[in-house]
Amino acid sequence: MRKRIAMLIVAMLPCTALADDSLWSRLQTDENLVVLMRHTQAGGGHPLAWDESGRCKGELVLTTKGKAHARSIGKAFASHGIAPVVISSPMCRCLQTAHEAFQSAPLTDPDLREVASADGERARAHETKALSLIAANRGKAPIVFVSHRPNIDQLTMELITDGELLVGQANERGEIEVLGKIAVP
Repeated sequence: MRKRIAMLIVAMLPCTALADDSLWSRLQTDENLVVLMRHTQAGGGHPLAWDESGRCKGELVLTTKGKAHARSIGKAFASHGIAPVVISSPMCRCLQTAHEAFQSAPLTDPDLREVASADGERARAHETKALSLIAANRGKAPIVFVSHRPNIDQLTMELITDGELLVGQANERGEIEVLGKIAVP
């Protein structure tokens, strides 16, 4: 039984690599693409805390592993010759992920903070701002949107894990049609 499972897993690996290659190719050539990514590994604070001063007081911040993972994601983009437009939540773990990966200051807005699932007003504000920024920045260069798991779920109805990049195509309203996922270890 274990042998069959192992064979099945090995058989699926080339399909995943081909899917990843196809999506990377589309990111190089297609217009109006968006990559939604969750911040990398963070710890040390409260998930909903936000220090507007930018000093990260009480916030989750990237771990050493999270910083290294963000750099790996940035290297994957660079190795494919992709220089994206970067949009990020203003919370420290997202800003740190964006900086470690892309070495530039992302576009951001207070409405892009992590949304608690029971906060309908903030959820609507997040969705409105996110769609607006995506619509305004879509074009030849893909957008990388660094955010939080519940926020990405709200925009796409897709859950992603650490290291997964959710690739989609944005329409003129900023709404995203999901094309697939890329795994970056």
